[in-house]
Amino acid sequence: MAALTADQVRQELFMRINHAQIHHDLLTALRQCTATQENLVKFNRNVRFFSGVDSALFNSTIVLLYTLYERRSDTVNFGRLLDLIQPSITTEDMASHTKSLEAIKPTWIRVGILRNEMVGHQTLDRDRAAVQSKANLGFSDVDGLLAHAKDLLFDISCRHFGTHLDYMDDSKSAVAKLLSRVAL
Repeated sequence: MAALTADQVRQELFMRINHAQIHHDLLTALRQCTATQENLVKFNRNVRFFSGVDSALFNSTIVLLYTLYERRSDTVNFGRLLDLIQPSITTEDMASHTKSLEAIKPTWIRVGILRNEMVGHQTLDRDRAAVQSKANLGFSDVDGLLAHAKDLLFDISCRHFGTHLDYMDDSKSAVAKLLSRVAL
């Protein structure tokens, strides 16, 4: 089978970013719903279901975010996309994209801690709470990572592929509609 082209990698990154955004929005909305006493009672009646959903959405978001920025040459990630387009872009553009990846690296490393020590693997050195404390990754960090990924891929797509991306920006309202229809 032939390796993916740069455009195919770009399209796959776009899909991964959209999936991560949707899963993150669902997780955020699910956790915010428990802020009211009425919803908390409903959720507690179905704790196994909602606990499983919460865990699945969290794990999926972490894995998707991790894969966007990993540096493996045999997977879909930003580094691979830059490797594929490097021969056809200016040195300045490559330096700009590389600098952007370096700027977000500290946050990505914290995602990696969760992925490597709790989600993808379970370390024997720490319990889940200690891993979460070590990673110190909040919802605002995930929001920032998603915004960075969207901005970077938008920039690459506009500059080097002559196209722009239309990210899903209504997933929060779609989640709200869905949760309002769920009979708990």
